[in-house]
Amino acid sequence: MPTLEIPESLFKRLQRLAIPLVDTHTTVLERVLDDYESRRRNNSTAVPTTQRPETDAGMLAFNPDAPPDLRHASVLTARFASKTASGWNRLVHEAHIEAMSQLGSLDALRRVSKSNFITGRASSEDTKKGYRHVPEIDISIQNVDAGHAWSNTLRLARHLRVEVKVDFEWMQKSDAAHPGKKGRLAWSPT
Repeated sequence: MPTLEIPESLFKRLQRLAIPLVDTHTTVLERVLDDYESRRRNNSTAVPTTQRPETDAGMLAFNPDAPPDLRHASVLTARFASKTASGWNRLVHEAHIEAMSQLGSLDALRRVSKSNFITGRASSEDTKKGYRHVPEIDISIQNVDAGHAWSNTLRLARHLRVEVKVDFEWMQKSDAAHPGKKGRLAWSPT
């Protein structure tokens, strides 16, 4: 594996983007590059804002590559391929279950997943760090916030070329992006 030396000033900038106990140096760099690549890819078709018109269900539809701030957003319904999920982290679990069934090995899953996971059931110390066991594939995945859950799930959906859709609602909190509103994030390979 190549080694990369970067100036201290750049390292500090990357640290500001990291989520403690979740991100590694690699996941921060992947997120920065994913954002850069998606902006370049969508530059010619990008809408001026991340928000699109309301859907027929009265939900605000958002660009999957530029999601809104998802803090205080609860999942109403979520679907990854043919599987449904009841929350952000459960969506990540379902995406990994589907990925494992298609990819066939933990090594292949590890190469495409942005999620932190360990093989087998999490120890009590790992559980304190947010790892939750997914018995269907016998791994423990570290829980993340809604924004990272969406990012991790979208990455797997693209790699597997399966549809992902989440309808959610922001709580009535002053620091929610759209208090009380409903939103939709969706991506399809077609």
